Amino acid sequence: MTEIMPEPLSRQQSMGKLDALLLSSVRRYEDILTLFAAINSDIGGKNPATLELRGTELLQLQEQAALADRDLIATLQEKNIDESAHPLLNKRQDIMQQILHHNRSLLTTVSNIKSLLAHEIKEMQGGRAALHGYCQSTPARNGDIFKGSL
Repeated sequence: MTEIMPEPLSRQQSMGKLDALLLSSVRRYEDILTLFAAINSDIGGKNPATLELRGTELLQLQEQAALADRDLIATLQEKNIDESAHPLLNKRQDIMQQILHHNRSLLTTVSNIKSLLAHEIKEMQGGRAALHGYCQSTPARNGDIFKGSL
């Protein structure tokens, strides 16, 4: 029994597949960029539950982009295509640069919030220690102040 080998893709079919993969990748990164823009635009007004939801959504989009890129990279390597030869590759690169910019901006914002919260926690712990010290040394618990004044 002889196996029938699939015919190699023509140049046009190959480029059609590449275009479809590039378009899929570009769309995934556009979705990530849209989400980053939304996160960065309203960082101060969101509650932790909303931020957690957006974080989960971001992870899902990144996984989808990674899957799309896996197929894209395999096709580029298989066909030995120059990465600068396709306009969608340039668009994809531009979007990825914008995502990097938003990511850095978000990282700076989160780092500032983290630092502020750490400072506030430290102040609260200092205040708690001071209050705890007053509670132990106050003789009013046993009524000593009233006994001494009578």
